[in-house]
Amino acid sequence: MSEQRVLKGKPLSPGLAWGRSFLYETIPFMQRNIKIKKEDVEKELDRLKEALKKTKESLQKLKDSVRRRLGEEKAGIIEAHMLMLEDPMFVGEIKKAIEEGNSAEDAVFTATEKIKEMFETIPDPYLRERAADVKDVGSRLYRTLLGGKDIAQLDTNEPIIVVANDLAASELIAISENNVVGLVLSQGGPTSHMAIIAKSLNLPAVSGIDISLISDNCLLIVDGIRGEITINPSSDVLMQTKNNIEKLQREQEEALSLKDLPAVTPDGLKIELWGNIAHPDEASAVLSSGGSGIGLFRTEFLFMNRNTPPSEDEQFEAYRKVLDEMKPHPVVIRTLDAGGDKEIPYLNIPKEDNPFLGYRAIRIGLTEEQLFITQLKALIRSSTCGNLYIMFPMISSLWEIRRAKTLIQKAASQLDDKGMRYGKFKVGIMIEIPSAAIMAEELAKEVDFFSIGTNDLTQYTLAVDRGNSKVSQWYDHLHPAVLKLIAMTSKAAKTQKIELGICGEMAGDPFALPFLLGLGFDELSMSPPAIPKIKRLVRKFQAERAKQVAQKALSMKDADEVRQYLNEVMAKL
Repeated sequence: MSEQRVLKGKPLSPGLAWGRSFLYETIPFMQRNIKIKKEDVEKELDRLKEALKKTKESLQKLKDSVRRRLGEEKAGIIEAHMLMLEDPMFVGEIKKAIEEGNSAEDAVFTATEKIKEMFETIPDPYLRERAADVKDVGSRLYRTLLGGKDIAQLDTNEPIIVVANDLAASELIAISENNVVGLVLSQGGPTSHMAIIAKSLNLPAVSGIDISLISDNCLLIVDGIRGEITINPSSDVLMQTKNNIEKLQREQEEALSLKDLPAVTPDGLKIELWGNIAHPDEASAVLSSGGSGIGLFRTEFLFMNRNTPPSEDEQFEAYRKVLDEMKPHPVVIRTLDAGGDKEIPYLNIPKEDNPFLGYRAIRIGLTEEQLFITQLKALIRSSTCGNLYIMFPMISSLWEIRRAKTLIQKAASQLDDKGMRYGKFKVGIMIEIPSAAIMAEELAKEVDFFSIGTNDLTQYTLAVDRGNSKVSQWYDHLHPAVLKLIAMTSKAAKTQKIELGICGEMAGDPFALPFLLGLGFDELSMSPPAIPKIKRLVRKFQAERAKQVAQKALSMKDADEVRQYLNEVMAKL
């Protein structure tokens, strides 16, 4: 038997799994240098046409599966790939290369590389990320032309750990219905589409591993919490892992059994656990997970993948549906948060060197006044249907809040003029820019609630592009500077007696829970699947103990020190 070996990488998706390694090797995406005769051009164009058709059909099945299992937002990733197969520039480049005497495979490779390189040179981070999507689509089309089997055809009764250089989001979704229990990758960042989907599927995943050290069909353990893999574990280590997996499963079952109970600490502190959604159809997942509200309804889905903005009535129907389903629970609806990594072509947002610092979110709303008022009118009208909270993103200063509130009044006045009724609602802001955290006490006087967006707050505080895998090791929401800004915001909210929540990834991080409990948050909003686990931990953790933990964490000077301390605290539960 081969010797046990432990490799350290980066955690991508939490969890623990064991299984046999499956070395997934894509058909090398490379120039084959096959030239064709002039009389064969039509034949190659026909091959391309057929491959485009098959690839579209494959992606359509994939999209339907994703929508059913993961929701509309994740399905949008596959939809973008399908649209690329119809893109005149992409398909036109392939046809042009074929007409110049290249095989269909070589034409796909040439066109893909050309367009990918074009995207990679664009300063806009969102567009740069599309380079990976171009390669994903191109390589999938390439495999179809060569008759390559889809990874989805992997069929085995044994638990499988997929080992690969990298996996496209579509590939991961395709394999996830098979007996795949974990992932080991050499590449991939924690904020990539792939990592997000792995978390949604509860697949433990680790990246940054030298996969050349792993042979096919060997025993592997994947620890997505520690960011470790164990190759050829000893019988004792494997047995301990199986016991730990059973323990985690029992904990998950216990968590699910508590879903209809309140999130209350043993010493009586109640906290609300809400869900983040991106589409009205996802509201049911919040309720079935035991959530008591929606802490972030991203409205971007209404504005994307279309040529014109949605009408007031169209928006009203979407908001009404969610509010009605969640009644009487609160629903926090964020106004349009476009720009940055969310491109909406018809808004004509200019190309910017630093789009995350540019024209986005509330800045668009305050500039495109009619667009903003249309959304506000739809939101205000929907207040008769449930417990509405309106939230403004990316607030950096006092005047933005006051201007946004003036526009709310203007929108309400226009509804009054038409004799349209509306109810009561609350108005709040996201705290996701350091200036807002520093000015929190003044801002708190203007609103009914705060919700901290820890994803962007971390990004802006640490000057780390959260979508860039090359700097992902510097991105950590447990960095002392981020914790101090969160603490400042909490203090301001308590002083001014307004509601305090959090809707970033940190809300669903079990290790961050004692810190957030200790600061006195009223609600935590997270991905719906995370709600049961967090509820279980809340019901085990003493609020008074959490206060002590929070203060000690705030005294620490390094993120690793904070993480180690919080790990130790949670291990004792």
